[in-house]
Amino acid sequence: MSLLVFDPNVFVSAFISPRRSAPALLVEAFLDGRVQVLVCACLIDELAGVLARPKFARHSGDGRARDFVATISDHAIEVGDPVMAAGVTADPDDDYLIALARAHDAQAVVSGDRHLLDATDVGVGVWSPRAAVGHLGLDT
Repeated sequence: MSLLVFDPNVFVSAFISPRRSAPALLVEAFLDGRVQVLVCACLIDELAGVLARPKFARHSGDGRARDFVATISDHAIEVGDPVMAAGVTADPDDDYLIALARAHDAQAVVSGDRHLLDATDVGVGVWSPRAAVGHLGLDT
């Protein structure tokens, strides 16, 4: 079974997007146990913070965002925040995702973020959600 790190943007996209989108397929595979996902407190905090933004209010009202974040936490493999090395990606705020994946031998980081997708030689695969769906055979 694949062990992955999902950038919070994958979870956010799945939360607000149609059911058959690549992020939604990935989160569905994670929640039904076909894929294992690593999280840490930093990732969960970022996810909760993004979903609390006013621009997501129509999607996240009535406790839906809180419940979604709790579901992610309940199903994921939760580990401690990674020790980060600066300058791994063009955006230092993304470096923790690479560090998390490397520290726990994850197969890849899945992200829609160009800073991560353009990173090379980071010691772990970096896949777009669409590429991840293909790698995992979820598009069949």
